[in-house]
Amino acid sequence: MDSELEKSVLLSTFHCGKKKIRIILHQGKIVWDNEKPPSEKRTLPLENVISVQQNYKRNTNPSDLQQLDPYIFTIHYAERNKGSKWVYKNLTVKHSDSAQVTMWVKTLQNYLKNFKSRPKHLLLFVNPFGGKKNAMQIYEKFAKHLFSIAGVEVTVNVSQRKDQIKDFIVNHSLDIFDSVACVGGDGTVSELFNGLVLRECKIRGVDPDDIDQNLPRPRIPIGIIPGGSTDTIAYCIHGTDDPTTAVLHIILGDKLGLDLVSVYDEHNLLRLYASVLSYGYLGDVAYHSDQYRWMGPRRYDYSGFKKLVSNRGYHGELAVFSEMEGGVVEEIPCHEKCDKCESSKKLQIGELGCKWQTFSGKFFMVSGANISCACARSPKGIAPHAHLGDGMVHLVLVKHTSVLNNLRLLLRLSSSDSCIDDLPFIEILSAREFCFRATEGSSKWNCDGEVQHQINIRAKVRCQLLTIFSRGRPKDNSIDPTCCGF
Repeated sequence: MDSELEKSVLLSTFHCGKKKIRIILHQGKIVWDNEKPPSEKRTLPLENVISVQQNYKRNTNPSDLQQLDPYIFTIHYAERNKGSKWVYKNLTVKHSDSAQVTMWVKTLQNYLKNFKSRPKHLLLFVNPFGGKKNAMQIYEKFAKHLFSIAGVEVTVNVSQRKDQIKDFIVNHSLDIFDSVACVGGDGTVSELFNGLVLRECKIRGVDPDDIDQNLPRPRIPIGIIPGGSTDTIAYCIHGTDDPTTAVLHIILGDKLGLDLVSVYDEHNLLRLYASVLSYGYLGDVAYHSDQYRWMGPRRYDYSGFKKLVSNRGYHGELAVFSEMEGGVVEEIPCHEKCDKCESSKKLQIGELGCKWQTFSGKFFMVSGANISCACARSPKGIAPHAHLGDGMVHLVLVKHTSVLNNLRLLLRLSSSDSCIDDLPFIEILSAREFCFRATEGSSKWNCDGEVQHQINIRAKVRCQLLTIFSRGRPKDNSIDPTCCGF
């Protein structure tokens, strides 16, 4: 922030409707209250201001050109409402002296120019086929107007087929854009960041199929506006699946680093994922639910119930690479301004003293959770202590057990008060890398909601490979579940 601007102090009395209010600008904050009782003091940090604009005069003749009203201006801003949700608000005030209005508008606009990280030219991908097939309506209702107020120039690209977003990102120039975003579910988000990483590898001459290579970090940040069935990635990043919150986080320009996990077979990079790679139960659900697409999101509940009752188990061997003794998970929650994620930026894996350990058995499910995988239906997620950017994946091993125990697991996942880590048939480990080999029978892998057919895989965490628009999940975050299913 410019030092001269930081020293600026403005104090004026305005009319807001029929009320008189005093407004003070001081030390990066706008404070206002009623001039007369009842006193109602409000404080607005400037980093929450979206834009400041003079209003137009009302035209009596629609054919007349619009003219600015020199006596009225509006402050557009964002405010955290309840829990993790943010809302858009505005304050419109009037003054009899046009010079006062001009001074306030110019000063506040100069402040906002110092927020260099805010996007100005956004490439937005919309997936009209995911989730409830309402991604375009979400953009029109929740995003379009707010981007216009913020002065963000948006280029909308509507996808028509699977992998179109990834192919576009890899093969087209993005030089005119300072940010990209999408409206869609976890699969749409996955296409976007897979394309960005592969694009960066192409530009820098990095072989993405070499697991020992450091994958390059994409220079361009991404925004995630939820429009899918579960929206796990958006929920974990923003603390809510509310689209307005996601849009405001993009506009305000604050950024976080998000780990990605690269998944390989014997020869090639298969894909990168951000939420979970799951074998067994969730892999079966993803694979078999595809034949019930006509049911919409309910196909997951239907397929999930069938697989739960069948209670099939799979034999496998898991190798875990970790510096924690026995892969022990630290029960530290991930919130905004997370110390663990911040300190992980500086870590070098070679200095951590990691070693390989092997686990084998018959499993109902094996999940490598990069984030907590919380969503509205599972408020704490399958890995409640996983972090966005600590360079660790949490391996959730669910041993093959009874149908009753499987029901206990799903009920715990849907609870906002209980976790799954104390169930006797579950083991949770932390790792930098892991390998899995099926030894008897086979399932499929569910990778960010997409089916991955290769069974024997190796996965490696790429610490904070992706830059995302978000202010993080607040410490007081709590949202009640909306369904008892997972």
